[in-house]
Amino acid sequence: MLLQIISGLMALALAFSGSAQAKGGRTGGILPGASAKDPLNIDAGKLDYFDKEQKLVYSGSVIVVNGPSTLKASKLTIYLENNKTAGGKDQPAGEGQATSDKVKHIDAEGPVTMVSKDQVGTGDSGSYDRAENKVYLNGNVVLTQGETVTKGDRLIYDVTTGQAVVQAGGGGQGSGRVHSIFTPKEK
Repeated sequence: MLLQIISGLMALALAFSGSAQAKGGRTGGILPGASAKDPLNIDAGKLDYFDKEQKLVYSGSVIVVNGPSTLKASKLTIYLENNKTAGGKDQPAGEGQATSDKVKHIDAEGPVTMVSKDQVGTGDSGSYDRAENKVYLNGNVVLTQGETVTKGDRLIYDVTTGQAVVQAGGGGQGSGRVHSIFTPKEK
């Protein structure tokens, strides 16, 4: 069992170092504002590693620090791509020449808080999709930058372009609209 956990942690380390070149040769970290050279530090109350599913589940006040960015969540699930041989066939670890694992998808259960430089985003849940290279915050989203506050139902952050979009969902508590408050600075 201990060997499986160590194997899972090593796969995670390789996954994050390999995920930096996720799309179009772009080098970047998993969290907004982070670079490929920034270390990844995950602190949690518990880690469960599922070898067959290539899944790591961190729970208990999870804190992820990737360069200048921090993610806080109740639970973080990391899905890795399966080991593949050069021919593309699934192989058990240790057979053939398997490539390193890479992060495929990350889910965060909330409340979720993401802090990057001077911005803070909160939501009920969040996710990162490597194929799209986008970070999502969902449900009761609040994006704060200084005195400016924007509220909506969903935030989509494109890691490649650095563009953030706040959307309204229409269903639920709100009016189906995005709300922003801009406070002018006094001189």
